[in-house]
Amino acid sequence: MWWLVGLSFLLSVSIIPLIILLCNKMGWYDTQDERKIHKGNIPRLGGVGIIIAFVVSTLIYYFLPSSADSKNHILAIVIAGSIIFIFALADDFFSFKAIFKLIFQVIAVLIVILNGYRFKQIFIWELPLWASYILTFFWMIGIINAYNLIDGLDGLCGGLSFLVISSIGIIYYVSAIDIAKFTSGICFMMAAAILGFLVYNKPKAKIFMGDGGSQVMGFMISALPLYNSSSNFEYNKLLVMIVLVSIPMLDTIAAMWRRTREHRSFMSPDSRHIHHKLIALGFSKVQTLVFLLSIQVFICLAAGLGMYLREEKGAILLSLVFVFMVAFYSSIHFIYYTVTNKNPVDIKSIQEDDSSLTLSLKKDKAKSDK
Repeated sequence: MWWLVGLSFLLSVSIIPLIILLCNKMGWYDTQDERKIHKGNIPRLGGVGIIIAFVVSTLIYYFLPSSADSKNHILAIVIAGSIIFIFALADDFFSFKAIFKLIFQVIAVLIVILNGYRFKQIFIWELPLWASYILTFFWMIGIINAYNLIDGLDGLCGGLSFLVISSIGIIYYVSAIDIAKFTSGICFMMAAAILGFLVYNKPKAKIFMGDGGSQVMGFMISALPLYNSSSNFEYNKLLVMIVLVSIPMLDTIAAMWRRTREHRSFMSPDSRHIHHKLIALGFSKVQTLVFLLSIQVFICLAAGLGMYLREEKGAILLSLVFVFMVAFYSSIHFIYYTVTNKNPVDIKSIQEDDSSLTLSLKKDKAKSDK
């Protein structure tokens, strides 16, 4: 398996420069809006390189004799993930309406759920089938879009995804169940492909992953935990995953509340995601990235410790970590609105001056005060 993980990284780090050249030749650049902090023409199809590297290594893994008993378990995930990727890639070119994005996400999620991949218990309580379906449906739709929305800063979505998928892989790897060990290989190959992409996506990014990358990251993070694993992981699975994805999840919940309050579409971009707020408070782009990834490393280590403590003790620790994350995000939110007096970040000033640590704020705050 490990040589395939290395292959996935080498393919990704080799293919992406070719994609950069192709995008520059064809003029396939990322659009700028209030969610994204960049200037200039940046290629947007990094997700293609990630997926090619992952698919090639996974196909080899799939046909290895040692995978014979496990390989059929990934078919539903592959089909659903392909739907997410193809439509999200098309959206990078044609910018479909939000409702069409949601329709294809729903189709992909239903394929996964109806093939038996779902949350089956919370702690000791086995979920009724209807509750299991509903919980898993909203979990997957929410996480797909959370990672799409957090993709607004060089290296952020890729870095968070790499750490979370690697953590899921480690959890599966230490399991005694054969299918879990097979799934760990899938996780590590995806993590390696993301790492190859991050070589070119670190500040200043030479390429972005685009919707074709960020939506697939969210899909994989939401779907991979649905495989069966050890009883310890099954006991705390939902709580472990909520903790692992707490940065984009809390940011998305805040964005939904903000847009509901301001009578705007959930899918409309704005400049008040957590990375925008940190930059407004004086962090540079690199400092913001390092800070958020450091928090994610802490979360992953805490999740690992929670798994080690097992069941009830692990649940207590994981609950405390989640409370800490809620308090952390609320503190950033409170400080931001106190310091900026509810004025949103001026994205143009960020795009025009990459070295600035303190950004000018918009004077017109009528929209924010509604």
